[in-house]
Amino acid sequence: MRALPLRCVAIALLAATTILSSCASSPASQGAGVAAALRSPSPKTASLPGTPGCFWLSNFDGSWTVLNDSELIIYAPLYSQPYLIKLFEPVPTLRFREVLGFADAQRTGMICNDTMDDLVVPHWEPHRVPIVAVRKLTVPEAKRLLAENHIKLPSRSKPAKGNQPVTR
Repeated sequence: MRALPLRCVAIALLAATTILSSCASSPASQGAGVAAALRSPSPKTASLPGTPGCFWLSNFDGSWTVLNDSELIIYAPLYSQPYLIKLFEPVPTLRFREVLGFADAQRTGMICNDTMDDLVVPHWEPHRVPIVAVRKLTVPEAKRLLAENHIKLPSRSKPAKGNQPVTR
């Protein structure tokens, strides 16, 4: 008689262990692991110029300059403030994009450092690329980044909308 309840307890424990181990490898828990990895400071983001920052989506008018496959400078508000955007993974065709967008994960209307926001790249898989850093740059820092990446902007007072022409 006593073996039956003990057997039921053993089966219940086995079932609970199986359920817990399957939850540990679920996509939701893997997403949490990726989120933690993106939020933790890495050597790649620690060495970026500028200070962690935010910009309002409403202030971004579509002006940007691609530095390389995983970094770009955007201008918000309206040409006056440059921000460095560092992506989680490279987008090899980023230089040839005509349109880019942003998706704010917290629905605040702002793109910020350490908030799991995304760069939306039309006609690219994956469609959304996580942003690992948003850095507010000074104008000299932005000019230095452009020079380091061999990018010479046209001599006009405002950046053009879209990606800037690359002259090397």
